[in-house]
Amino acid sequence: MIVARVPGGIRVVMQTDHQSQCGLIAARWGNAQFARPEPWDPVQLAAEWHDEGWRQWERSPDAGPDGTPRDFIAMETADHMAIHRRSIAAATDRDEVAGMLVGMHCAGLVQHRMGLDGPMPDVNALPDVVRDLVQDERATRARVEAAMGDSAGMAQWSWAAYRVLQALDRLSLYLTWRGLLGHDQWTLHRVPRALNDDDGIPITVAAVDDRTCTLSPWPLADDEVAVPVVARTIPDRAYPDVAHLRGAIVAADATALELRIART
Repeated sequence: MIVARVPGGIRVVMQTDHQSQCGLIAARWGNAQFARPEPWDPVQLAAEWHDEGWRQWERSPDAGPDGTPRDFIAMETADHMAIHRRSIAAATDRDEVAGMLVGMHCAGLVQHRMGLDGPMPDVNALPDVVRDLVQDERATRARVEAAMGDSAGMAQWSWAAYRVLQALDRLSLYLTWRGLLGHDQWTLHRVPRALNDDDGIPITVAAVDDRTCTLSPWPLADDEVAVPVVARTIPDRAYPDVAHLRGAIVAADATALELRIART
């Protein structure tokens, strides 16, 4: 869950609703300055399914030590890795290449987004359950890229597609988590403008108002994109157990948070 304190309570956005928003943004990605990495369909599908593994957990979410909903960054490591593996499996069931990209996304989250957000960690220093996920992802990527054809060319495509997926994910988190609420400025790192743009370019995300952000430079097809997401607001209090927390979430109205990305 993506958890944020707002006037009137605690706002909860399910990861599965976050991935739907990512899919909306992906559908409008690309213009004359930012070419989509082709084939595009696996990228679109990966955006729509990269957090599918959360669906089971979010049916009965638990609370953190303070009794409030457990934010996605506060998950126990073993639980998080199990969720990642379910996400990879769900995407792979629909398309093997999309599953590979979701695997890169999940493994990237424990490696500073494959170096986009900081130096890559030493894999051997990671906990066993994390290291196993990273090693499995690398083996799967090598196999799928080889099956796609020219492994060198496919590796270039994978790197570009992965970075677009990270931009989509971080942009949705900006809108639904802490960025837009705090009117902060975030950076989407090394976003590719073409398949061979290995270095990419930073895109700045900034708030216009409480429901709108802008991007610079602009990577979308339209000058304004509506990106609604389902959100629930529950009372800001400690919940003694899973049943009470789940009851509060079920009782809360699921409303569409009308967000947008606009070109200035």
